[in-house]
Amino acid sequence: MASLLKSVVCFTFTVAAMLLAITLAACGEETPAQTAHILRETATPGPHAEPSIEVRISATQPPEVTQSSTPTVTPSETASLPASTRTPTPLPPTPVPTPAFPRSTPHPYISAWAKQRLAAVIALYRPTPAGEALLRSLDLRQMKGEPGFFGSYGFDEWAGVGEAKPVPTMHELMHSYWGGFPVIGRPELGWQRQDGEDIVPALAAYHRDILAFMAQSPDDYEMLRQRLRNLPGISSENTEPLFHSLEADLPYTTGGDLGLVPPVLRKYWGYFLSDGPFHTWERAAGWYLALSHDQRAVANEFLGFQHLDLREYVTESTYAMPEGLLTTASRTLEIEERQRLTDLAEQFDLLLGDAQLEEDFQFWRGYLQDKLSLYRTHQTHLDSLTLTRARDIADALKFLSTLHGNPTSRALMLADRISTQPFLVNFLPAVDNPTLLKLFANDPDLPDVPTLQATASFVERLRRFSDEVDRVLAEGRESPESGARALEGFLDDAGFEHEQDLRLFFDLLLDADPATARNTMSAVGKDTVRKLMPVVPGQLRAMLGPERLLEKLDVTVDATEAELRRGIGLLIEETSGNYRIEEPFLERLYEIVADRAYISPGGTARLVSETSFPLEGMILNQPEAAVAMLSADSALSIALVKGSDPLIAPPARIVYRLIAADPGLAATIVITFDQDGRREMAIEALAYLAYDKARSEKYPQLPISLTQDGAFLNSLLERQGEAWLRTKVGEAVDLYSERASAGEVAPDFLEHYRETLGAAADTLNLQAKGQMTSVIRAAFD
Repeated sequence: MASLLKSVVCFTFTVAAMLLAITLAACGEETPAQTAHILRETATPGPHAEPSIEVRISATQPPEVTQSSTPTVTPSETASLPASTRTPTPLPPTPVPTPAFPRSTPHPYISAWAKQRLAAVIALYRPTPAGEALLRSLDLRQMKGEPGFFGSYGFDEWAGVGEAKPVPTMHELMHSYWGGFPVIGRPELGWQRQDGEDIVPALAAYHRDILAFMAQSPDDYEMLRQRLRNLPGISSENTEPLFHSLEADLPYTTGGDLGLVPPVLRKYWGYFLSDGPFHTWERAAGWYLALSHDQRAVANEFLGFQHLDLREYVTESTYAMPEGLLTTASRTLEIEERQRLTDLAEQFDLLLGDAQLEEDFQFWRGYLQDKLSLYRTHQTHLDSLTLTRARDIADALKFLSTLHGNPTSRALMLADRISTQPFLVNFLPAVDNPTLLKLFANDPDLPDVPTLQATASFVERLRRFSDEVDRVLAEGRESPESGARALEGFLDDAGFEHEQDLRLFFDLLLDADPATARNTMSAVGKDTVRKLMPVVPGQLRAMLGPERLLEKLDVTVDATEAELRRGIGLLIEETSGNYRIEEPFLERLYEIVADRAYISPGGTARLVSETSFPLEGMILNQPEAAVAMLSADSALSIALVKGSDPLIAPPARIVYRLIAADPGLAATIVITFDQDGRREMAIEALAYLAYDKARSEKYPQLPISLTQDGAFLNSLLERQGEAWLRTKVGEAVDLYSERASAGEVAPDFLEHYRETLGAAADTLNLQAKGQMTSVIRAAFD
């Protein structure tokens, strides 16, 4: 197979449950990758947290693999899901021709450790026999002494993983996947880079098809589409998170089920992924929502369903458990968890070192907290090992697992134990912030013994920051203004460049005294808040809340246009990375813009057109104000809709949202598209409601109204006539017939479209219904 010749730079983000989500992939030259990546994980917060992003580039060349250098290489049934009580008919399995190439053979030099990691991901994601053979043929290496390294150098090179963690391991294997199979039905798409091309033809086609999928109508894959829209930082100007997610995380996102892959993308995965066990997103979501707390905890360790926004997809239908799925997963995950404890004991001395200025101690906090959690689950495992460090580690983790009481008592217990058990100092990053602040408030005399490099870095920062945190909070208790002066003085001295330091500082500040921290931040000047937005956006949201943060950013009803443009830009561009955290801040933004729109609709429309303002969200949250704004200036409103981000909310999607808010305005925009020569844009808008009948019946919570759909069609009838509408609907039918034949949309698209048009027509008066029925017959028969 021709070389993929693609280098990968990727990173992983976690704030919730230390789970992988998006990553960035970059194309390289005609050699193996010129940069490696390190995956860093952080601690686990609340249940709805979305991963945050930490990136650390470790090398400018692939590490040399020798006996003495790092990375090192160590030699060495699921049944189909029963039908629900109310579920769509799954698409027929994607025809997968017998590969016209030899089956891959196992890699001859892979270590026993790496073989175990491959066995784990194969058990969890259940690839086809050809897919399993491909995975076993890849050069997967253990990165001893680098638990945070997860990287791939492409199909013809090697991938390295630092820990027995199935999700990031599968992620790297998928970076190595591209080039292993031909594209089904597209033999002209090769894996050899062409002269002058930045990316190989097959992968370039995959990217184009991803963009096509994102622009399609809400259908049976809308749950996936919405999950992808929620990726942090995604836009038409920043497609890398999207591409990288669907290149490397699609098995994780879909649970390895080919049935959950959109039709337009199946040709790239048909050789690798198996059909089932879910077959449809409706079944997958219903099954996931019905899981018990313990079952969901297992599912979250290998399935990406926890990242779906399922609030509008609750159903009364029942979905049976895929037989053996979680049982197999639980057994597999337990093996991987015990291996992580073993690896810590085996490689502990490789992790010792001096403090580093740029050490990613947030990763190490997550790393050590993970081991503490694993110890609680597998308390006897370390004792069963004969490794030198196993007993010391077990004793340290046992003590930490029994810490109790308030932060002061925990700090006293910790200081007392460190004096007799110096090894415990290595695990200080695993201790909670309030306890650490109490411990370091007394300037503890820590033992001068070799420690984990990351612990040394962490302790050095705690010594510096604990006094500053105490000083700011002491001043803040006197008055918010005094605390703000102390905080701004610290920031003036520290600067805004060292992001990790500032994140740790604000985490400590908020954990030590949340009320005082919030009151102090409320008195900090606007200029300081603006400087902090790119550095600690999540902490600012936690301390200030929607009302205060937007005031600090000058996003107010009486702000000048220049102030408002700047503030909206900061709010939209510098996010927490968690769409659930962002929602109340965006809702407050929509309220402010709505108030301005009622005062000056045209001026407000012009202002938002000059920012990255989320128009779709405005229509959904403030429909009357959005309509007032878009009705004030027809030319500007058309420009706003046409200029909407084609990845996040293409013009057809904006029209679709407007149908519910003002069907007549939506019709005006479609007519204008057609008159301006934007025929396909008009057709896409007409067809965007294709699945409304089916989706509204399954999920009544969705913002769908067949009555409004009917009013939209009736407005087109009244203003353009039956002949015009017959022509346009016919053009939509022709376009989607071609797309269905090409496998770009589901084969039942036109069936659903006809049913929705008919249901919308049923809401009209007798005369309009007759005209619409005539339109439907002419277009479809």
